[in-house]
Amino acid sequence: MTEADALQTISSQLERGEIDSAQFLERLARFMAGHIECSRAGVWFFIDTQFGRVLRCAAMYDATRDGMIATPDIPNADIGPFFQALLRDGCVVAPDARAHPALVDLQAGYIVPLDIHSKLGICFSVNGVLLGVFSCEQCGSSKVWTQRHLQALRQIGSHASLALMRAASSIVDTAPGALWHGTDPNRLTTMPMPLGPKDA
Repeated sequence: MTEADALQTISSQLERGEIDSAQFLERLARFMAGHIECSRAGVWFFIDTQFGRVLRCAAMYDATRDGMIATPDIPNADIGPFFQALLRDGCVVAPDARAHPALVDLQAGYIVPLDIHSKLGICFSVNGVLLGVFSCEQCGSSKVWTQRHLQALRQIGSHASLALMRAASSIVDTAPGALWHGTDPNRLTTMPMPLGPKDA
């Protein structure tokens, strides 16, 4: 199965309702990790919060654990060298994540605590609207990112763009006491709400 076929399969599963948005993002992250052959791969969305813009991970697959893991938000997602590089170049290619100038602000809160030695990030957008970032990370050892890796991520963004938009705008939390923020792609941000009294 080709890359395009694999992406079409999971995108079609989302379209037909066979999987939900969270499952789509998890399968996409797993696909990226295998396709790029890296320790971890994730799908991040730019989210506006009351504390400013953040980059929030919607799905991060860790190949060493063969499962999804939680990652912290990356704050100040409209300033700093990482975001400036993403907006200027569309990507950050860091074989040595500990020494890359674009990642200096992420060392203490993200790179070092998670033992990341190499990082590759590329922006994805739909209809000219910047939605988020695909990230590939190598933990415990370094990895040289090639032009093939960069092109592969760009193609993934192209093939899965409409499904990504749908995933960002249609995730619904059915858990009691929680509502999703109503703007796209901020629906990925949960907002706890008290339940009202039951009708008599």
